[in-house]
Amino acid sequence: MPSTTAPPLEPYVPPPQTKENLDWASLEALDLSLLSQPGGKQALAEQVLSFINKNGFFYVTNHGLTATQINRQYAIAKALFALPLDEKLKYICDTASGDFRGYKPQSTGKLSGRDNDERYNIPKFTPEHERAHPQIIRDHYEEIREFSLHIHDKILLPLLRLFAYVLEIDDEEALANLHRYDEPGLEYLRYMIYHPRPAADDAAVGNIWAKGHTDYNTLTFLFYQPVAGLQVLSPDGVWRYVRSEPDAIIVNIVDALEYLSGGFLKSTVHRVVRPPGDQVSESRLGLIYFARPEARVAMRPLESPVVERVGSRLDGKYVRALEGVTAEEWARARIAKDHRFRTGVVDQPERDIIAGVPQQYYD
Repeated sequence: MPSTTAPPLEPYVPPPQTKENLDWASLEALDLSLLSQPGGKQALAEQVLSFINKNGFFYVTNHGLTATQINRQYAIAKALFALPLDEKLKYICDTASGDFRGYKPQSTGKLSGRDNDERYNIPKFTPEHERAHPQIIRDHYEEIREFSLHIHDKILLPLLRLFAYVLEIDDEEALANLHRYDEPGLEYLRYMIYHPRPAADDAAVGNIWAKGHTDYNTLTFLFYQPVAGLQVLSPDGVWRYVRSEPDAIIVNIVDALEYLSGGFLKSTVHRVVRPPGDQVSESRLGLIYFARPEARVAMRPLESPVVERVGSRLDGKYVRALEGVTAEEWARARIAKDHRFRTGVVDQPERDIIAGVPQQYYD
């Protein structure tokens, strides 16, 4: 599939960090190298327990990916978004049916305030997801595949084993076994770019580029992105900026993991706002990996001694409503719902996701 005569990529150089004095969230960093050391798993578990009810965002360090590898992915993303719109639209994703594979364009005209980004989502490298891609993706197909597999095998699965240990589940593979790479599922790598907007356009939407929300997968991995704008809703009700660090991946806990853990691991409320003054003219290029349960996994909590002791933190009626819903049905319902608002099919965000379970909105 990849080309043997690919033109060289223009090197990607991250923009400088903001020099403005912002209110930054204080995040813990989980050092994955400790997992291979005596007592390391126990130390990380204690660390998770110390912050898990304060903040669902955390950093992962010693994750095995170099700055060179990450910047190569950014270089591919930059080249991809530089393609003519007509070319990108050949690969448009079918979000109306809940399918995020492929290209999502930026909204324009009166809908531009609802959606200020372009995305290209590359699903798992398995037979079910074989599809056409732009030449820039085909040229670097194996490189993207290796990058994605590293995230899944070397970062996601160790974290899921750690969380199973935190939940005191007898089988530490219990969560990992719901995320087998070769099984059907909607996991994907995303290239994303927010475009700068005039101050008046941003002011019209409260300087918000992405409204406060939780994601709907298991874990989200955000790679180094120095243009400030990502904010987390802190336990005291204050939105604080999340600083991106060069050697760390930002990770946030998401809806599916909240459900699987009986609400013990809380989904993180976050948003994206207009960057500070010294970065406001920068395009905000993003590299994100969305880990998801396998398509057929039921949206029901796992049995956990911790949850048995502290009690489920989920609304019982919603747990019962989702008993017959799969992870794929849940994800597709969220994607399709967001599509209807983004494209103007409905004028207000819909609260019902599926089976009467609502989505909460912030700001």
